[in-house]
Amino acid sequence: MSKKRNTILFILIATLIEVILSILFILLLIIASLFFTKNNPKVLSALLPLSVLCGVLGGMIVYQRLAVWAIKKFNLEEKLDPLLPKRFRKKDRDRKD
Repeated sequence: MSKKRNTILFILIATLIEVILSILFILLLIIASLFFTKNNPKVLSALLPLSVLCGVLGGMIVYQRLAVWAIKKFNLEEKLDPLLPKRFRKKDRDRKD
């Protein structure tokens, strides 16, 4: 398989995992909100949007760390096409300073 196909496949699978992680975090936070508010509707209505926001952010953070871990663990750097042009990569930016 070519680098572009590998990259597209990796992104598709990683996106699916990120969506699943976000849904899990959202559900856990909503269940925790229900448990700790004792079904108080006023407090619960304030916590539900916060639970969704924190769930999405938590899923994104875990997804990012898992992706970096998988790329390093399975040595995928040579098998994947770079997503950013060279001028935007962190390694190149550090060399210029």
